[in-house]
Parts: sequence; structure tokens; C-alpha cells
Amino acid sequence: MPLFSIVVVHYQGVNSHETFLRGIRSLQAQTCQDYEILCYHDGPLLDSGVAFPLPITCTERRYGDWGHSLRDRGIREAKGDYIVHFNADNLLYPEALAEIAKEIQRAPRVIDRASGRGADSNDIIIFPIKMWGLVKFRQHTVQFKAPHQDFYLILNGVPPVLQNIDCMQLVMKRELWLKEGGWHDKREVSDGLMYQSFCQRYGYRHVGPVLGEHF
Repeated sequence: MPLFSIVVVHYQGVNSHETFLRGIRSLQAQTCQDYEILCYHDGPLLDSGVAFPLPITCTERRYGDWGHSLRDRGIREAKGDYIVHFNADNLLYPEALAEIAKEIQRAPRVIDRASGRGADSNDIIIFPIKMWGLVKFRQHTVQFKAPHQDFYLILNGVPPVLQNIDCMQLVMKRELWLKEGGWHDKREVSDGLMYQSFCQRYGYRHVGPVLGEHF
């Protein structure tokens, strides 16, 4: 049983093969190797002639729901203790999983005075990322998705609320995902909505260093 199950979602009509390979290489370069990768393509391949560096499962039809149905399938087929969500245009730094593992394994820092038990459980870990093309101005958040953006914002995911946390930033126990019904919300912004709810219920721990990028 691995510590992490990394659920990768891909659609060739959105991200190039080179972008996909860059993301997969970043996973394969992790110093912590206690993981499995479950990779899914949304529908049949558009280009079946390219070589993939790992097995990829293609669904019979395209869902077109921003990868949410693929994430739900990955959660249910995973064997790891924690689920890491990863899009084809994401990248993890080599020490990312090792840093998350350290946060999982550390002793509690916040103690409940009434019970004497740790209050900051390791059910959920949040980590900062470099979010390319993201602009925050007053109450507005805008992400420019054109390729080769030359600006970014460090998104630390805290507080974990809508428009302040990205899909890849929250690592949660698989048993809790299953308890919550998997990736049950299929709306475009469901990651922010669900993550906010999960963190309110279970609490979270937060990693200090930036551990990845979303392009």
C-alpha cells in the first residue's frame, strides 16, 4: 500500500503531449518514491500515435467536466493512503512528496486544552504553488490561460476558500474522500467549494515551501 496515490487527468485537446510529459517527468523525479500513479484520459485519444511513459486509461466517452469524473474514478481505484490530484499542466518539485510526507508524520503543534489531544490532524495537507497567469485585484481573481505567461502569483492555499486554493494543492486521506462520496461535485469550481467544506470539517496542516507549479 503506497503512501500516495497520484491521480493524473489529461485531455489531448487541451494540453500538448510535451506539457503532459513535463508533468509526468516531475512525478517520476520525486525523491519520495512511496506512490502510485493512476493516469486517465477524458475519452478516446485524439492522437494515438504518441508514446506514453506510463499506462493511461481512456474512458469510453468524453465527460467534458473539467476532469472531475476522472478524479472520482481515480479516488475509487486508488490504493494509497492519501490522494494527490494532478493535472497535465501541473508540475511538482522533486522534494514535494517528501515534504508532504514529513508534514503527515510530524507530531501535532496545536493541542486541545480540554482533551490534551492534537487539534491539527494530518487528515489534510495543503501546500503552496506558483500559479502562472494569475492576477488578484481587489475582490477579483483572474487567470490568463494563454501559453507562455511571464507572470505568476504564489498561491498558498490558506485560508482554503474558493479562488484561493487550486485543485492540486490539497492532499487528503483516501478514506475521507470515500466517506465524502468521492469527487461528487461536477461544477467547474467544485475544487474550491469542496476543499473549503472539507477543511472546515477535518482541519488541515500547511507546508511552508512552494512545492509545485500550475501553468
